[in-house]
Amino acid sequence: MKHVENAIKYVTQNGNQLDKLRLKAILGKPYTLAEAEHVLDPYQFPDGSWAYRGPEEKSERIGSLGGTIHCLRWVRELALEASQHMARTLEFLTSIQREDGSFYETEAKLAHSPQQWLQEERLIDRFYFTAAVPMRLCSLGYRRHSLIEPSLEWLQHHWNNWELVAATWYGPWTLLSLYPFDVDIDESLLRRCREYTRKWIPNLETQPLTWLFDALHGAGYPAQDSIVEKGVSKLKKLQNAKGIWPDPKYSTVETTITAIRLITEYHND
Repeated sequence: MKHVENAIKYVTQNGNQLDKLRLKAILGKPYTLAEAEHVLDPYQFPDGSWAYRGPEEKSERIGSLGGTIHCLRWVRELALEASQHMARTLEFLTSIQREDGSFYETEAKLAHSPQQWLQEERLIDRFYFTAAVPMRLCSLGYRRHSLIEPSLEWLQHHWNNWELVAATWYGPWTLLSLYPFDVDIDESLLRRCREYTRKWIPNLETQPLTWLFDALHGAGYPAQDSIVEKGVSKLKKLQNAKGIWPDPKYSTVETTITAIRLITEYHND
């Protein structure tokens, strides 16, 4: 990987506590679980939900399902699957699961940050949330948790509707990331998801590309998988001359850390 030293230097100079701890974990440097829990504390609310950012962002924060799905990547990175943070997360997710097994963004979040694309009746968003929750939990070793089967049953009622699955680019890869966890997805649907994802990769910028391959890595897809090979190749090309992965819309530091981890871990497979 070109200029990895510059990427590490950039994160060290510009990252917050969590960024630096994540980098430490990637580089194999020692840290304690107590240290990791302390760093993550400000991101989680008492009800078990998570915010995308910590209080240092100096912006109004609210726990959300989207933020929780996002932050569970860090729980896996820092080996906190058995922590109190995870226990509280499971309580939160259980409390917001609908009777039909599906998930949607919390009413508090919808009221706090109304967005035109995120509406209560939009089935495509419900499909993503309902797939993303078990996707994350399975990657953390919770395949047999009580909320998994109801969510999978809901998905099974909808995933043969290809227009729904492919309504957004992330629908197919959530199903790809569930398949390795003994989820009975039809082989024809799986092939369709693979082909769709493979075709989308050239269109993805760094941030969504890292999200995609973080999910596939959490599901155990090996470096030799053709989708992984194509994605890692694209990710390497997106590294700029300074050695970082620019992400002006979200966070260059966070995206750079995730890119370093994915390339490093897949290189070592």
